[in-house]
Amino acid sequence: MTHSDKVAREGVITEALRAVDQAIGDEEPTDQALRIIKAIQGLRDDKAILPNLERIDYLGMVQEKARASFLSGGHTASQAVASVDTPLGRLKAVVWQREWTGGLGKRTVWASEYYLDDEPITINEAKAAGLSVRPTSRNRRKRT
Repeated sequence: MTHSDKVAREGVITEALRAVDQAIGDEEPTDQALRIIKAIQGLRDDKAILPNLERIDYLGMVQEKARASFLSGGHTASQAVASVDTPLGRLKAVVWQREWTGGLGKRTVWASEYYLDDEPITINEAKAAGLSVRPTSRNRRKRT
């Protein structure tokens, strides 16, 4: 099973658990609801416990930690590394600043790489896995 397949599978399981939680609402769960939750959890490879169904922006958290580490001088060479534990594994970010020349001239911009359990992961894969709950790019309005 590829990394993308694992991420997609975990996303489907998490969404199923979230749907059950929303269906139960504030009521006391019945025995049948608890059996359904246990069956869904059984689909996980590691038989994980019921995750927190609140959406957490793990990608944003690791980005902030890495940038703060870089700016505080707690980095080696010209990059900084930070990581957070997620239900899918350890998410790690490596960040650095680089020069970029664009339409507005030369600028210093952030660059980064992400890893989930030491395997490279793209931002789109992180979004698909539910590790990011905010847009990673701005939607600019057209000026009229």
